[in-house]
Amino acid sequence: MRAGRIGAAVLALSAGAAQAHPHEFIDAGIELRFDAGGALTALRIVWVYDDLTSLMILSDRGLDPDGDGTLTEAEAATLSGFDMDWAEGFAGDTYLLHGDVPLPLGPPQDWTARVVQGRIITTHLRQLAAPIAPGAAPMVVQVYDPGYYTAYTIATTPLIRGRNDCTAEVYGPDVAAADAALTAAIEELSGDAEADFPAVGAAYAEEVRLICPQD
Repeated sequence: MRAGRIGAAVLALSAGAAQAHPHEFIDAGIELRFDAGGALTALRIVWVYDDLTSLMILSDRGLDPDGDGTLTEAEAATLSGFDMDWAEGFAGDTYLLHGDVPLPLGPPQDWTARVVQGRIITTHLRQLAAPIAPGAAPMVVQVYDPGYYTAYTIATTPLIRGRNDCTAEVYGPDVAAADAALTAAIEELSGDAEADFPAVGAAYAEEVRLICPQD
């Protein structure tokens, strides 16, 4: 797991809040899909769960009983979709913006699951409500959990399918500023720090910025 994702200010917090959040760590991958006309139509998202979370999920489901870090075909089929039963209104911890305008994404579909070296890897597809051609404003894909239960890192180079004239770069958050915001929010809590944990996940968001030539 990547303890380095939690800044020094967070680690210094009392009342157990720093130890409670984030609970799990996910390496994310982003693939941007374009149609024949050059419009963005969908995102394929990859989630690679940390070792401990993967172990707990597999154990809870009675999978990989031999502990060899791999699944049989039947076990993989059982695991597939375990993280796709989303509550109504859940954004999937993935946010697409065109400039400052949020673009709605459809529900997850075409999902997969496997285990590699003990880590669960799942993928799913999110369709845009309508294809959109990139313009002067960049398109941005942000990955974060608003409640910071999960910490996401974009760990691989974004993939672009359907166009060869666009570039996609990964940008990280200002961790010092995010830690300061979290510290201030924790200090203002009067109740249970775990139950009332502030929605600071956006401050820790990593993002992909897509730039394509203008027509």
